[in-house]
Amino acid sequence: MPRHAGVLTTAPPTRFGALPTDHRERRHARSGEGPSSADRRAARGGGESPAARPVPLQRLLVGRRVLVVDDDADVLELFAVALTACGAEVTTTDNARDGVALATRMRPDAIVSDIAMAGEDGYWLVRELKRLPAEIINDIPVIAATAYGREHPRARVLAAGFAEHLQKPIDPDQLCRLVASVIER
Repeated sequence: MPRHAGVLTTAPPTRFGALPTDHRERRHARSGEGPSSADRRAARGGGESPAARPVPLQRLLVGRRVLVVDDDADVLELFAVALTACGAEVTTTDNARDGVALATRMRPDAIVSDIAMAGEDGYWLVRELKRLPAEIINDIPVIAATAYGREHPRARVLAAGFAEHLQKPIDPDQLCRLVASVIER
């Protein structure tokens, strides 16, 4: 079954904790056909109380739009849940081509992208975004997230135009803090 770009709809952080709602609605971004059937799964509670997360982290990305581009559905979900828990409005897609199209429409505050993806990769995504005129899209910081740190070392990634480099597996709190950091630069 092909995956398409989707929008993850979650509840904003509450005083009881920044936990995602117990359902997600994913809509096809390519077709404009409207929402697909709702994906209802209970939020995973790891036994961690809402008070275990510092309050500032829960509000770190409130009002910020973040685009996540990765061809691994599990990574998309993990990043979306983590960023949403920090208050971000998150849009996901599973390929770089749709990532460029979504970035021009939604004008996110930051993008988190895998590097090694089927088809166009993260390097292609950064090059295409940099080619766009400023009136279409401002300089959006793109964070590289890669499981292949040796093949994609930090110096090479930064030289290619990425704002930051993260090696998978990624700590969700570190992800939120880094996204906030690149937005503030």
